[in-house]
Amino acid sequence: MIPADLLPHLVTVVAPGTRTDRYGNTVTDWSPEAVTRKQTWTWLQQNSGSEETDQRNAQVGEWLLGCNPFDVDGQPLTVHGGDRVEWSGLVFKVIGPPGPAYEPAALHHYEIRLRTVEG
Repeated sequence: MIPADLLPHLVTVVAPGTRTDRYGNTVTDWSPEAVTRKQTWTWLQQNSGSEETDQRNAQVGEWLLGCNPFDVDGQPLTVHGGDRVEWSGLVFKVIGPPGPAYEPAALHHYEIRLRTVEG
């Protein structure tokens, strides 16, 4: 596990719920009452930034989040591609599945790629 003193950023992982649409399909539900929110201590770093000006004036940031595999309450932390991470007024989208990092005997931590878009 990553030592606590190397995880200075408290983030909130937001996972959507589901609901049934009018056609009987199960769809993602991001309404406040449907989402699940868990906090965890992390290390965040921005890996790259770019501008996308073809269709609009957007600022895109790619970030890496490193965290232990549990939340602040010591419960297992589950993160999926498409979940959201909130930190310091920013909202990130999880890109792809979290990457587990192992030590020889067990899971050590997660490395999770994030993207934020402004504009």
